[in-house]
Amino acid sequence: MILSCRHIYKTYIQGKLEVPVLKDVNFSMDKGEYVAIMGPSGSGKSTLMNLIGCLDKPTSGELILDGKDVSKLSDNALADLRLEKIGFVFQNFQLLPYMTALENVELPLTYAGIPKKKRRELAKAALERVGLGERLDFKPNQLSGGQKQRTAIARAIANHPKIILADEPTGALDSKSGRQVMDLFEELNHSGSTILMITHDAQIGARAQRRVEIRDGILYLPGQEKEAEQKLREEESRAAMQEGGEPSDEG
Repeated sequence: MILSCRHIYKTYIQGKLEVPVLKDVNFSMDKGEYVAIMGPSGSGKSTLMNLIGCLDKPTSGELILDGKDVSKLSDNALADLRLEKIGFVFQNFQLLPYMTALENVELPLTYAGIPKKKRRELAKAALERVGLGERLDFKPNQLSGGQKQRTAIARAIANHPKIILADEPTGALDSKSGRQVMDLFEELNHSGSTILMITHDAQIGARAQRRVEIRDGILYLPGQEKEAEQKLREEESRAAMQEGGEPSDEG
């Protein structure tokens, strides 16, 4: 098992108010899996991605990534874990405009302390793997949207991470480029990469081996909508009791 989330809660404080975002999330992935987490805007999927990506910590619960409990790590240890274990792919590419494709892919390897010659080799190999071996010296404004995303994927895989986290990776692409990027994710998974994808698009989610859904901070399997609604009512009732109020009869 590469990832295990056990009874994860995430609550944000806004002034004097507590805003619950994730509610008793239980989820796991094995090495080599390709899983999609689906949900509409505001469902909590990006918050969950941030926790799994070690960009934030849960309010309570246990999140184990490659044998380490994220909730117990210092900020420096979280940063090291991100560099060593996780490859990120974002909707808007997050490429530095003044750097070439090769330099963009090299950047996280630099932060990881990999020597210049070695990181150049790794970055070049990653770009060749995604079909951009002839675009090494191109800057982002010289690349198409699909090529920018493939550069971002090369950056994510260059250091051979334990897991690739992709947040709406086709959201900024046209249909053809989106299909090409999804084909690439499938190729990476078939070669052994572990991939967790966040998406609101059912067609994109269907490309994964396994799909789970999140709504109102509750994670559930497709077809378990009634169970999810019951769990949400139970969570609302629990929160009301903790605040000294009455459970809600709505819903």
